[in-house]
Amino acid sequence: MIDVSEIEAFIKNCRAAAADVKPYAGKVLEQAGEEFLDIVQGKIQSARNVDTGRLLASFTKGGAGNIWKLNLGGLTLTIGTNIEYARYVNDGHSQQPGRFVPGVWNGSHFQYVPGARTGMVLKASFVKGSHFFDRSVQVLERMFPELADKAFEQFFQRYF
Repeated sequence: MIDVSEIEAFIKNCRAAAADVKPYAGKVLEQAGEEFLDIVQGKIQSARNVDTGRLLASFTKGGAGNIWKLNLGGLTLTIGTNIEYARYVNDGHSQQPGRFVPGVWNGSHFQYVPGARTGMVLKASFVKGSHFFDRSVQVLERMFPELADKAFEQFFQRYF
């Protein structure tokens, strides 16, 4: 006589795992997104892109107006900011030499103030980007396989 109860339990676990794998993958992606936001904020700080903190605090996952999409092994995560100047800080940008920018100087730090009578005249024609986002993506791409492996190992241990 053959005891098929173990096979039936295995099939039941397979069905349960199949139903849970997509929501679980979403949670893993969510976790990667949280980790990525921490990495981005760290890269912004290490690149000394912090002025008012507006850019630093603006990064979110999946928000309206986000400007970057990450593809992680077929899973897509939209992360970014709706701050209009984020790309310029990351990629660098051309500027018009001789253009007046209104604002005030606080020591060696310039703060843009629209409509101010004081300010500065631009000299350089190109401002290098800090590539904070690009560097963050590289860090996440190195980390994600291990993060996903650990997460799915826990997932499968739950069922098998």
